[in-house]
Amino acid sequence: MDFLLAFALTGLVACGGWIAWAVVRAWARARDRRHELRLARARSAAELRQAELTARIREQELANETYQDFVRRHPES
Repeated sequence: MDFLLAFALTGLVACGGWIAWAVVRAWARARDRRHELRLARARSAAELRQAELTARIREQELANETYQDFVRRHPES
């Protein structure tokens, strides 16, 4: 029984570095994924806001063109 316990402890010590490395690496990957997800959400929100602003600018340009066209067609004498 002591032999099995010593064998298991030796195996754990021998592999302990690899286990610790794997845990740290998995934690770092999860952290990186969370960071990338936050960046993607922020980028998506920025692109949506940019599209909304572009649409508003285009609406204003169309309204101005309509007004200018009306003024050209109906000059006040």
